[in-house]
Amino acid sequence: MKNLISTNSTEDLIQRAKELSCLYEVEQILSNYNENEETVILKLLDTIPKGWKYEDICEAEIILEDKIFHRPTLVRTELKMSYPLKEYNKVIGEIRVFYTRPIKNKKEIFLNEETMLLKSIAEKLSTFLTLKKLKPISFDALSVSEEKYLKELNKNFPGLMEWLLPFGLSRSDIVQLLCNPISFKKGETLGKQGAYTSYFILLAKGATKSFVEGLHGKSYSFMVSVPYEFISLSSLYGNSYYFTTIALIPSTVFLIEKKVVLRLISQNPNFHKAITKWLCDNYEILFQRLKCLSLKQTTGRMAETLLYLSKVFNSDIIPGYVTRKDLAELSAMSNENAVRILSDFKNEKIIEDIPKGLKLLNKSLLQTISIAG
Repeated sequence: MKNLISTNSTEDLIQRAKELSCLYEVEQILSNYNENEETVILKLLDTIPKGWKYEDICEAEIILEDKIFHRPTLVRTELKMSYPLKEYNKVIGEIRVFYTRPIKNKKEIFLNEETMLLKSIAEKLSTFLTLKKLKPISFDALSVSEEKYLKELNKNFPGLMEWLLPFGLSRSDIVQLLCNPISFKKGETLGKQGAYTSYFILLAKGATKSFVEGLHGKSYSFMVSVPYEFISLSSLYGNSYYFTTIALIPSTVFLIEKKVVLRLISQNPNFHKAITKWLCDNYEILFQRLKCLSLKQTTGRMAETLLYLSKVFNSDIIPGYVTRKDLAELSAMSNENAVRILSDFKNEKIIEDIPKGLKLLNKSLLQTISIAG
């Protein structure tokens, strides 16, 4: 019996290692956004079977809109699993995995871990395809002189140059950092949790919401960002995003290459100091959010969220695009509880609805409620 248990454990560990190795190889393939889309898909078709238990009879097929990709050795059978490819919640294709021959004496053809692996691969490929389709905004740093480009930055993003002053950057450094402006529509994903990335984000226009994704569709929103703000700088020394960020309204960001930032950190002490200070300031905010979540009751959490958003927007008015659902997620509570508490705050003349959004009438009382927890 002990030998049987040991054998099963060893087989499980070997299989988990295969799955992780496959996922790592997939991430490496999807890390090059300059690669031709078809070339990437063909590489994936060679890589995906490596993560499945019966690799020698495993084949993958990728359907992308009206195109179907597979290796010549594919034989479609009833032994298959699939997962959709999506672009902003719209299905644009599908990944299918087949076993090309029957498997005898096996109760479960596909493992639960293989289901999760296929889901992860599909989500990473969806992110890759989405980013490939994104178009830069109207001006191009590579086609104009440095001086003209800096003037365009000042014109299109008032206050950006002043915001960058403490970072001690030269004009050529700024041009190199801010050469990839991208526009996003409302609801589009700027960065996907777990997706491989070689850059982080500087929000230049609009507003975004960041949240950690959990199992069974659950998530926790922990941050709302407005210009100018770095997003996902925490992944500077990592390979993937640690959380998901979406646009609350149409937004423009700069995709900043990590390797450029790492070079500046090593060569420019002022930049290194300013980046470190920015990280410390943001960790303080995150620890405050964590403290609120873990130590306060629902009413105290909602009061804290309203005060937090007032600081983010530097105003007593929280814009209407921050929905009740957003407030509930930021306060880690159900929509029903959020609506009830907000209704109580309105009755007590602490807040009121106005055409522009939600106005805070009594911040000192909100502060008291927040402290009381």
